[in-house]
Amino acid sequence: MSSETGGARSARPSLDARPAGSTGLAGQVASALSRETRSGGLRGWLRRSALAAALAVFAVPAPAAAWDARATHLGMVDRALLESALHLRWMAASELQRGLFTPLRIDPRRLSAPERRMLTAALQHGGLEALGGPGACPGLGAPIETQRYCVQGDLWELPALQWLQVGVLAELVPSARAVHHFVDRDDPLRRDFSDPQSRPGLLRLRQVRHNGGSAAALATQTGFSGQGPSVISFLRDETDPLAPPQMWRHLELSSTLPDPEARAHHLALALVGLGALLHVVQDLAVPAHARGDVSGFFSPLSPSPGDRGLPFAELARLAFGRSALPGRPTQDQIAKARGIPVAGSLAEHLFGGAAPSKEPGALVLPEGTGYEGLAVFTARRFLSEASVPAPRFLDDDLTPEAAAAELLQGSRLDLAELEGARLHPWPAARGYIQSGTGRPLAAFDTDDDGRVRPYVDEAVYREQFVHLAPRAIEVTRSLLDWLWPTWPELNFDAAAGNLDFVVPPGLVDAVVLVLRQDAAGARTIVRKVALRPGERNRVNGIPTGLGDGERAVVVLRARRASGEPLLLEHVLATESKVYPIVPAPYVPPPPEQAAPLAEELEAEPVEPEPEPAPEPEPELAPTTGTKGQPAKSGGKTKGQPVEPVPSNGGQARKAESPGKPAKTPGTAEPTSPAQPAAKGTTSPKGQPPADATSPKGQPATKPPADATSPKGQPATKPPADATSPKGQPATKPPADATSPKGQPGGKAKG
Repeated sequence: MSSETGGARSARPSLDARPAGSTGLAGQVASALSRETRSGGLRGWLRRSALAAALAVFAVPAPAAAWDARATHLGMVDRALLESALHLRWMAASELQRGLFTPLRIDPRRLSAPERRMLTAALQHGGLEALGGPGACPGLGAPIETQRYCVQGDLWELPALQWLQVGVLAELVPSARAVHHFVDRDDPLRRDFSDPQSRPGLLRLRQVRHNGGSAAALATQTGFSGQGPSVISFLRDETDPLAPPQMWRHLELSSTLPDPEARAHHLALALVGLGALLHVVQDLAVPAHARGDVSGFFSPLSPSPGDRGLPFAELARLAFGRSALPGRPTQDQIAKARGIPVAGSLAEHLFGGAAPSKEPGALVLPEGTGYEGLAVFTARRFLSEASVPAPRFLDDDLTPEAAAAELLQGSRLDLAELEGARLHPWPAARGYIQSGTGRPLAAFDTDDDGRVRPYVDEAVYREQFVHLAPRAIEVTRSLLDWLWPTWPELNFDAAAGNLDFVVPPGLVDAVVLVLRQDAAGARTIVRKVALRPGERNRVNGIPTGLGDGERAVVVLRARRASGEPLLLEHVLATESKVYPIVPAPYVPPPPEQAAPLAEELEAEPVEPEPEPAPEPEPELAPTTGTKGQPAKSGGKTKGQPVEPVPSNGGQARKAESPGKPAKTPGTAEPTSPAQPAAKGTTSPKGQPPADATSPKGQPATKPPADATSPKGQPATKPPADATSPKGQPATKPPADATSPKGQPGGKAKG
């Protein structure tokens, strides 16, 4: 891609440009067609036919699409499947027998002619290699080694996940199917749309060259020329094998047919149809699709003739690929949204919030949840390549807000985007049109005539990706959870054959089909029970006494309040069981404990830890006496306290003799706060005097200023009446003092 793609004129409308390859045969054909259109007659018709045939031979189709199918579309589907509850619900309802990786086979003999052509082309051009297929197995005369790995009956086999991907790719085979991916920019609920551009013949020619149109349509001027069926027509199309009506028909057959192979066949086709639907839905996150801008798909991508396409899609493919799409949510956000649709109907997912249409045959939206549909959100808030406002002369004296308001006239943007919009910088030859929040809506420059021309450049594209890609993934995830909602809680009594559950309100013609499935997988309908929506219902007659490998299956079939079908199946176990809803209701994680307020800190002050005592100088160990007692210190007089030497832990150094305190006679030792103080002189009844310690060793009165520290460090000069760690008095008690056991005072032991 050249620098034009991200430059000032990368995505400017190319309606006044010459046709791609106009210097060669294609340009001569276009000129001749223009002359013959005016001449008329049989002779002119023959010339038109011959020239159209030549164009069909020499023109190489270069399909123009929105998001890249193999990269962006499949990346969105991957993210949506990981964030949805589809796999969990399938596994829970099938006794772990059906999931996204379950292999499914499609029998070509069961396909209609359009379905077979569609699947063959999708598998050939989509890059997915299915196991087997028509003609894949050799004949009966071939060696056994070549037949060993063939699928039985030449069937196509892929996991369920890849059949969904086949549908995403099949929606653009042929590429002309992209015509019904557009929405009218003035009335999104119309069943058709129109691209207001001035040269329909040029658009028709480019459609033939780039998008797979027919040469006959070009010759007869009946091909696409700016008008076509919209997304509304696709949602209702009964003949399109990939449209939703066929998808719902396959879903019903995948649960009710007797033959297990036929059920797998229709489930695979339903997933193909679902992939095509998701492709169309995701395209509505592209501004050119949501605003009916077909001309934007033929914007020049490089100076090379014929290199045209949608710069939006090409930049997304190069910037993000398949696995680096922006807007990845956190695990808590995924768990909170998993299984919960954002809207109540398919139409509301796409067009919620759109104004009612007066056009005959337009879509009528039922009363919804207030969700702004994907197409409406994209069209109201973002500009596309060829739907930007027309160039205007602006006075330099205008304020930036007034200049933006005048330039954005006719832009069809939401009032929330227009309010506060301004040109930045202004006045200037080039810059950006910013919304009230500062988001760039478009870029602008000045042409040779002095007009201010808005356009979309790479910076605007990247801002659009950040908002639109996560929105498209969210709607894709929501549609998966909406198509397969959770069963209500089921209470199954296997002995009595009863099934109790609350039927969701709002269902129309709700019934439960009770089927018996044998060991080979064949199903037989046993009962059909009508349900009362919004109430608790009991379904009787569930088959009991089943043999080995047999199961009872219930299928809920109804229509939603919006009119779309609802098909759910559940395989019941052979024993009584309560089946909970899947996934379980979201439980938020416990909140983190808040930090204490300043008032609380002031109310309960924390006493700071004292600084550690300095490490003492090394000294010799004390000499012990004959009985293991430490030798008397000769440098101190009797009764004079000696400062103890603390150890590394801050406590007084112990003597080598176990259980004996390292005490020199006449040395006072401070009391540790964790050790009980020695009892003082007691009364005849054993009560302590006023200066005795408390039961926990704390002094009864306020300690003196030179008392011990909170960590047990001794004071510089402890008082003479301080007690030792064992509660013994440091000096010889008086003669009238009693011992701890009430005996007359004498020399304390130890």
